[in-house]
Parts: sequence; structure tokens; C-alpha cells
Amino acid sequence: MKTSKIVLSFLLAMTIIPVTGAPSKKKSTKVNVDGINYVLDVKNNKARVVAGKNLYTGDLVIPEKFTEDSVTYYVEAIDGGAFKDCPTLISVSIPTTVSKIGANAFDSCTGIESITIPKSVTELASGLFAECSSLQEVVLHDGIKDMGSGVFKKCTALEKIVVPNGIKTLPANTFFGCSNLKYVDLPNSLERINGSAFEDCSSLEEISIPNGVKTIGSDCFKNCSSLKSFVFTTSMSNIANGLFEGCTSLEDVKISSSIKSISRDAFKNCANIDSLYIPNGIKEMGSTVFENCSNLRIVNIPNSMHSISSGLFRNCSNIEHITIPSSIRSISGNAFRDCTSIKHLEIPNSVKEIGSDAFNGCSSLTTVIMKSGTPCKIKKDSFPKSFIMDGTLYVPNETPYRADPKSPWSQFREVRKIQSKRF
Repeated sequence: MKTSKIVLSFLLAMTIIPVTGAPSKKKSTKVNVDGINYVLDVKNNKARVVAGKNLYTGDLVIPEKFTEDSVTYYVEAIDGGAFKDCPTLISVSIPTTVSKIGANAFDSCTGIESITIPKSVTELASGLFAECSSLQEVVLHDGIKDMGSGVFKKCTALEKIVVPNGIKTLPANTFFGCSNLKYVDLPNSLERINGSAFEDCSSLEEISIPNGVKTIGSDCFKNCSSLKSFVFTTSMSNIANGLFEGCTSLEDVKISSSIKSISRDAFKNCANIDSLYIPNGIKEMGSTVFENCSNLRIVNIPNSMHSISSGLFRNCSNIEHITIPSSIRSISGNAFRDCTSIKHLEIPNSVKEIGSDAFNGCSSLTTVIMKSGTPCKIKKDSFPKSFIMDGTLYVPNETPYRADPKSPWSQFREVRKIQSKRF
């Protein structure tokens, strides 16, 4: 009886066969068809162009579809970096079946001279054509709604471009280093231009900013050495850091009344600006905004400001006269250092402190009128030694300025009382 039970159990075990089913079909696979590398989506009969072991060369035509193992696949995308670092690739024809092109897809394709983006593509990914140094013509369409950063970075042969209508933000570094770019048509849909978008575009002479633009980022036009004029929109409230730094040809700037602040280095090294009107609504100007504006002769300090920041007019060697409004409470270090043409200064009684080297290097300075009866705080180097020794300091009452022998004011040789008829 026991033996028969064992045999029966063995027979039952042998009859239970696990059902594994047919081998599953792979969802994707890599193939090379006519010299183009693809990743196949077998389930959906779609394909993506990808990078391969061998570099792409010559004139490349990407087909809308192809057949592999008797199955038709439709090309729907180009992967990021698919053609990166292919210097002998001359041209690429993209079919309308492609709806997505990945980041840096054509990065450093130094042989491509022109390219057309099909209407099926609605986004330009980051670094898409970065360092395509021979690229001269790009045909874009208005269906493009978004752009990544650095799309045309260092496309040094690009001379003109029309940005699609519908783009709201021009990202950072979009045209950075496009040294031959001369003409840019910006759309009315544009609301924001991010930092360094046009930095080092040394051939750009003029650009029209749409009225809807509310923000332009830091260093946006830095080192655009051919830019001659610029008009701010009435939608903007701030001039960003280093916006025009190194724009050595800039002459004519129109600052709208909507602007409330100018950030550091905004006009630094703009050696060709002769005059500039700053609206009274501006409450703050950052450090070294006008440093090295060597041709600047006429500029006003708005009466809406309370302080003059560090190095604000440093080395503005052509300024002969500057009016300091009665709203100013402090003059920071180096504010007017090396303004070698200033001869006369009138400092209102609102000023409570003058920083180190504020007027040092003002070698032509002969007269300073201090309107306050109480001496403000100064440093021993706030004024140039040549003025301390040979200039004339006019004050309401000499006694407070001579009272403390340790005070820097006591070092001035010629101190006179202000004569109302003269001043």
C-alpha cells in the first residue's frame, strides 16, 4: 500500500507541467539602417535616432520611415547628443514625423551651415546647436513655444535670426559668443530675457526690445562692443548686474521712468557714453555702475536716492561737474575716485559720512563746499592730498572743523567760511 502511494505521487508530479508561455518580444532594440543608428520601439513601431560608434558625415537625410525585418518604423525623435562632435557632418534633413530633438543633439557639429526645424518640433532643447561654428542659417517656425539654455551658444558664423512668435522667455546664454550676430528679430510674445543671452555678441549694433519684456537678466549684453543704442521698455523696473558692461560703442541710452534701480557694473567700461539722464524715480544704484566710463561728461544723481555706492563713478575722467542732491546721506568709498576733471564740489548738509578714497585721485579738485555746520565723518584719504594741501574748503563755521586735532578735517590747510554772496 505504501509503495503504491509513492508511485501515484510521482506520477501526479510528472503531469503538472509549468506554463511559461511563448518568449516575450523585446520592446526595443538597436539597429543601423542606411548608416543611421536607431533605437526601435517594437511595440509601437517607432524609432529614435541615436549616436553610434562611428561619426556621422556628409549630407544626412533622416527618413520619415524605414523597414526592418519586414516591419515599418516611423522616426519620431532625435536623441540628445545624437550628432554631437560630428565635425564632418555637412547637413541634416529632418522629417516632419520627428516631434522631439534632445539636448545638445547637434553640439559641436562644426561643418553644418544651415538647418530647418520642421513644424512638428515645438521645443528647442538646451545646447541644441552649441558651438556649431559654421552655422549661418536656421529656419524656425512660430509653433516653437519653448527654448532651453544655450541653444545657439558660440555659433560664431550666425549673422541673423528670427526668434519664433510665441516664445515668452529667451533663456540664459541663448546667443552667448555669437560674435558675428548682427540682426535679431525678437517676437512680441517675449516677456523675459535671461542672463548672458547676448553676451559677447561683438557684432550686434542694435536691438529692439518688445514692450512686453519685463526682465532682462545679468550680463545680457556684456561685451557687445558694437552696440550703439538701447531703449528700455516701460515694463521694466530694474537694470541688472553688468547688463552693458564692456559695451564700448554704446552712446545713446533711454532709461524709462519705470526703472527703480540700477544694479552693479550695469554700465561699467562703457567708454563712449557722453551723457545720461537718470529718472528721479530711481532709488538705488549699485557699486561701480559707471566705473571707467571715461567719456561720460553729464550725468545726474536722482533726488530719490539716499546713498552713493562704492566706485559708482570711479575713473569717469571726463566728468567736470556733479550735483549731489540733498537726499544723499552717505558717499561710499571710491565713489568718485580718479574723476580727474572735477574742479568744484558742493556737498549738502544731508551727507553724514564720506568713505575711503571717495574723492581720491580727483587731481583737478580745487574747491569743496561743505553745507553742514557739523562735520560729517570722513577718512584721512577721502580727499586727495593735493586738495588737502592746496585746495580751499568752504564751511558754514570754521570752528567745528578745527576743533578736533585728531580729525581728518584738521589736516586741511585752507578752510574758509562760506560767503553767502559768493555761494
